[in-house]
Amino acid sequence: MDTTSDLATMMSTTAGGLGDSNGFNILERIYSTYIPQVYLIPKVLKTTMYVIGFPGNLLACILWLQKPFLHSSGCYLAALAISDLLFLVLSLVHDLENLWKVNVLNNGILCKGFPSLFLLFQYLSPLLTLAFTVERFISIRFPLERRVYCNIRRAVVVIISLTFLSLCVSAVQVHIWEYNLEATSCLVKEDIVWLWTPWTWATECTMFMFVPIVILIFNVIVIRTLKNAKRRARSLYGNGPPKHRTATTKMLLIVSFFFIFTTLPVSIVYSLLDNFLPGDLNVNIAEDTRWQRHFRFAVIREVIYDLGISHYVCNFYIYLLTGKRFRQGIKRCIYRFSKRDSMDRSSRSLRSSFTELRSM
Repeated sequence: MDTTSDLATMMSTTAGGLGDSNGFNILERIYSTYIPQVYLIPKVLKTTMYVIGFPGNLLACILWLQKPFLHSSGCYLAALAISDLLFLVLSLVHDLENLWKVNVLNNGILCKGFPSLFLLFQYLSPLLTLAFTVERFISIRFPLERRVYCNIRRAVVVIISLTFLSLCVSAVQVHIWEYNLEATSCLVKEDIVWLWTPWTWATECTMFMFVPIVILIFNVIVIRTLKNAKRRARSLYGNGPPKHRTATTKMLLIVSFFFIFTTLPVSIVYSLLDNFLPGDLNVNIAEDTRWQRHFRFAVIREVIYDLGISHYVCNFYIYLLTGKRFRQGIKRCIYRFSKRDSMDRSSRSLRSSFTELRSM
């Protein structure tokens, strides 16, 4: 969910002239005049997120694809790191175009293809979170079925299937968006707004409201099952389940809860768009009650939206804070890299010495 699509939604349903081809530029000029902070906030917050998000996702992907972390849950988390990394790349392109006014999408092919790819990775993130949540649910609730359903081969099949599903859903955007020469912007086709609005509502509510609620339900069941298992194990044997499994489950629970707590507020704000539409252009905007109400909502919406993408950024740091084995794995990677780097320097030094001796 992004600000560009929200502006398009408002333009398609607002009185006062914002529904024409110049509506996007008009609304941007109004925002720049009356609430410039709506552009300053994402510039600050998102730039910070890119700085910490790119290296974090890259390191997470590298570690989850190495042994002993390359198990079924590791496959999901590696895929999630790749998806989040690609989302951040596309989000940066989106911000260059819409926040920093750098023309990177000013042709028909990119205009049509970019929204589809952008939404592909937005949809894939909740689906992958749901996948490893369900896998953890099976592992905890039905431990005898763990070997059948919680293995690398099945995880790869699920990841490919979810990617294909996300691509099918997002591919519809190719037929919805077009580059408008008059507005010099990528806009929804005027003759297809009637289809785009319900389609967007259906997909956004499914991916960013229904899926998080399902994840929450599975998480609650996992927590209750863990508590009951720990109680039974202590009464029978005096200790709980294996510590490494419990620690991994806690880490995955925190990741999925963080996703829920950052996604649901965005979905709620998105559902309220029609209640805070812009006012009429033929009034004094600075004093109009409807416009002022819309401006307050726009600023709050921008803050919530920008914080809402933090789950694409912070997973690596959640792993560091909650996963002892993950921290140890990162230390080993850093040690191997530094050792290799020192060996390379020593080798270069030796080669340089030999070269000098031969030249004497």
